[in-house]
Amino acid sequence: MSKKNLSGNNNRSLENEVILAVIVLYLLLALVMTVVHYVQPAEQKTVTSSMSPSHNEKNSASLKGSN
Repeated sequence: MSKKNLSGNNNRSLENEVILAVIVLYLLLALVMTVVHYVQPAEQKTVTSSMSPSHNEKNSASLKGSN
């Protein structure tokens, strides 16, 4: 019986470790994205590399307005 209890505790420990790793990875990713957002100079225009037609319309309209 004691072996069953030990393996159950190991499974829970592994589960908690995986959950903690996912949380840490998520927080690290959020921190990096926040830093990248604030490192960009304020005067630099934000552009997109999206090929979506809706993004192309917005980009062409903003380019026409700046000329």
